Amino acid sequence: MEERRDQVQPPREVTVSHRLLIWLTWGTAGTLLFPIVYVIEGLRRPEYDSLRQAISALSLGPGGWVQQINFAICGVSVLWSAYAWRRILAGGVCATSYPIVRAAEGFGLVMIGIFSQDPAYGYPPGSAPGATSPTSAGMVHLAFTIVVVNAMCLGLLVIARRFGGSQSWRGWTTYSILSAALTMVFMTFFGIAQNTHTTLSGYAGLFERLATNTDTVWSVVIVTRLWIRRPLGI
Repeated sequence: MEERRDQVQPPREVTVSHRLLIWLTWGTAGTLLFPIVYVIEGLRRPEYDSLRQAISALSLGPGGWVQQINFAICGVSVLWSAYAWRRILAGGVCATSYPIVRAAEGFGLVMIGIFSQDPAYGYPPGSAPGATSPTSAGMVHLAFTIVVVNAMCLGLLVIARRFGGSQSWRGWTTYSILSAALTMVFMTFFGIAQNTHTTLSGYAGLFERLATNTDTVWSVVIVTRLWIRRPLGI
């Protein structure tokens, strides 16, 4: 009977230590730096259209190394966050799967920084208006872009499962699932905008930014909540 009672007990809630919360905050700060850098880089290039062009296009042309480093720093930050989450979630549901998914996202971002996209959609200036013939580096970039986007969505769905088993975090399950859905919707519009000649074509960059920043906003909100109510762990 005692063993049966143990089986039906709700998952324990772990108090997040101050040290782990600082680690997670540093990792999140690195991802928050990412959009700040690419906004500044976009403003510095008069020929770059942030509404139309992909973020990765900033890796091309003079000064493209800045965006490449930006991708790498963001990737390392996500990897660090994955390690922090592994410690925070230890002993409960998704303690392994969520950090693995985040680690895949972080590694993918680093690889995106190493392998730049091909010139396309008129950028850098002088490139063909449409997508050019893919190079090996461009194909690797595209492959890891797909990995990163899918890892973002999957990670939000995985952590939603953990939230669902916590009395104090149960309401955050809906927020996490909604964030994953928005990411998928915005990325779908981004793909349509880049590959069709419609009104949406002029807003491909906007859709990509909305998609990728949904996960960043989620991370900032979660970290803020942990700082405000740290005694209530996950």
